Amino acid sequence: MTAATSERIDHAEVEHRISELADSVHRHEALNNEFYTRWTAGPLTPSEVRVFAGQYLARTVNTSVMVALSVLNTEDLTARVECVKNLYSEYGNGDPAKAHLVLLETFLSDLLTRLDGRPVQVEELRRQRPLAGTTAFSAGQRELFTSDDERVVQGALLAQENLAYSMLTRLYEGVRNYKSLYDTDDDFHEACEYFYIHIGEAEKDHKIQAALSAAAVCRDAADLRVVVEAFTRFCDLTVSFWEGVAAEMRR
Repeated sequence: MTAATSERIDHAEVEHRISELADSVHRHEALNNEFYTRWTAGPLTPSEVRVFAGQYLARTVNTSVMVALSVLNTEDLTARVECVKNLYSEYGNGDPAKAHLVLLETFLSDLLTRLDGRPVQVEELRRQRPLAGTTAFSAGQRELFTSDDERVVQGALLAQENLAYSMLTRLYEGVRNYKSLYDTDDDFHEACEYFYIHIGEAEKDHKIQAALSAAAVCRDAADLRVVVEAFTRFCDLTVSFWEGVAAEMRR
């Protein structure tokens, strides 16, 4: 079937299919893999945590940039508005100190400082050499978000945001294994602001916004197929990323 004769889909059906696609992340290896099993099972060695911290930072450092690219590379006005909401949240709703990357860097450096018993600055993590899977993820992510096809961009964004919520809940469960490093419960929870902002509000909103923007660029079955292909590509890149991290931790 050519694009010109592709099956038209009403908006309600598009939203339904987008919702089913978003929910499919829960059955994907991007969330069900060796890394998360090990991360949540119990405390890891400081060197293993360092592998995670450095690679996760390298993977995440450009997330807000990708959201910015989704604004630039999406023509549909409705979709673009939803992307702008997402981007504003990524940058702390206007407060630089609450920008998500800043909160992540603060958390990681603090956790490693407690594990190592010495000050660990974020620059030390940034110097960690990216693994092959991390490099491939970053390159593939940028390729998707710089596509001149807004359907590709929105498919990638839908995957990124729907994986993010479940990823962060799993990461938080693993972080709880290090609660004993903190003097009080309050100290621990204060340090976990990065997770609470995402789990409590940001990623819930981002999932909704990504679903709306993906649906906005789908008018027929051909559009939807492009979104699905980009969504799947992003999930597969994520699988390779976590496989690389788990392998390096074993090594």
